[in-house]
Amino acid sequence: MKIVHMSSAHAIDDVRIFCKECRTLASSGYEVVLVGIGDFEGMRDGVKIRSVAPARSRLERMTKTARRVWDIALQEDAELYHFHDPELMWTAMALRRRSKFVVYDVHENLPASVMSKDWVHPALRPLVSAGCQWAEHLAGSAADAVVVANRS
Repeated sequence: MKIVHMSSAHAIDDVRIFCKECRTLASSGYEVVLVGIGDFEGMRDGVKIRSVAPARSRLERMTKTARRVWDIALQEDAELYHFHDPELMWTAMALRRRSKFVVYDVHENLPASVMSKDWVHPALRPLVSAGCQWAEHLAGSAADAVVVANRS
């Protein structure tokens, strides 16, 4: 089985994504591709690395970089896609339409964390938080599995 991990925000050597997830899957016999931020292309510890350049702004990361990650991930034509960033939530629905298995890896409580983000105007935070909760519900509904980080 071929598995593609997708991130528009994390570096290709991210401890959680590359070390704990991708390398572990590769050592268990899966064909693993990581599409993430960096400048390396090739094999590392049994994982095929496909890199995209880091974004110059948050808006660029959420648009151009996310789209580039998507385009590269689709080129790999995997059976399972595992995405790690809120700006990639839309890919869950798009991948389901292509009959792919989808895993959404929720690294943080996005609706709660938006309430303290300085890049969101304080008056808009409740609305943005509610929008994030709605988007996560849709992405979670489209995904075959959701991985969460919690205190336990």
